[in-house]
Order: sequence, then structure tokens, then C-alpha cells
Amino acid sequence: MKVYKITVGLLAENCYIAAAEGRGDAVVIDPGADYDRICCELRRHGLTAGAVLLTHGHFDHCNAAAQFRSAGCRVYIHETEEQMLRTDMNMAYSVGLRFNAFVPDVLVRDGDTITECGLTFGVMHTPGHTAGSVCYFSEDIIFSGDTLFYMSVGRCDMPTGSGRQLAESLRRLFATEGDYTVYPGHGEATTLAFERENNPYA
Repeated sequence: MKVYKITVGLLAENCYIAAAEGRGDAVVIDPGADYDRICCELRRHGLTAGAVLLTHGHFDHCNAAAQFRSAGCRVYIHETEEQMLRTDMNMAYSVGLRFNAFVPDVLVRDGDTITECGLTFGVMHTPGHTAGSVCYFSEDIIFSGDTLFYMSVGRCDMPTGSGRQLAESLRRLFATEGDYTVYPGHGEATTLAFERENNPYA
């Protein structure tokens, strides 16, 4: 798998493009803003978007999803996050932005498997940052959204957040066997092994 990062929007959110070797289509993870820039990055690598995976429903992770859906992409999000897409809990209002509403195509649950664009993703429900936050596992990679960062974790003081749930989710995530490259929703990439040993919240 090849992974390309493009940092978008007011909150410098990491959108990722994941493409299988030899394929011309790709999965876009967390297109939070700047639809045209993401499309330019796709074209630069000879790719087209086939599906969108959302780690949670905050505006900075999904405010370009409506445009990708209009272009024919299936959009995936955890079933609990659907409420974020219909209310101010997506937090766009907090920075004076309009939320680009959309209806997701697939509501995922913990343990689901997603196959798109020649790639397979496992879904781990990791509530805490929001009630429906998830991590997506594929090969030796985790797309962690705002659950796990380099030497830090996501906030839990916004709507549907829970410090208790986040602690439980982190325990489960750190208990996962083996090592993975972790691509978080903000900041630099890290590894699960490094975070097990060094993250102050481990």
C-alpha cells in the first residue's frame, strides 16, 4: 500500500490517500477540507477517489466528504457518528464555518471489514474523542484519527467525548499485538510500539 498525506483546513488536519499497488483508484481517509487540493494530489499520483473512510464526524475530518460523495464515492462512518452530521456537534460553528451536510453510505461497527479499491480495512471502535471514533487497520498501518497522536491523544472535552472511554480505547489499542505505522489525524506519524513505550497516556 502507498499512503500520501495532505494537510488541510484551518486545524491542519491530516487527510490520507491510500492506494494499492497497481491500482488507479484510491481510498481517501478523513477529507476535512480543500476538496480541490485533495483531487489535485490524487491526479498527481495518477489516482481517482473510490471511497471515503471517516474516523469520526468532526468537521475538520469530514467537511469535504459531501463533495466526494457527489462525485460517486461511498462514504463510511461509525453508526454512532451519524448524529454529528445532522447537528452542531460536528463543531463547524465553533470556527465560523458552514458544515457541508451529507448522508453516509455505510455505517460501520466494531469488527467490520471494509474492502475498497483493492484494499482491506478492519474497523476498531475507539470511543473517547467522540462516541463513534474508530481506527482503521490495513496491512501494517493504523489510521488513528484523533484517538492516538505522536506522544499524545485526542481531546475528550467536546460533545460525546469521554475520558473514561478514551482510556479504555487506548488500553485496547495498545494491547494489539505487533507493530504498526500510525497515521494520526493531526501531527506526525508514529508507531504503535513507540507509543506503547513512550506515550504518557499508555
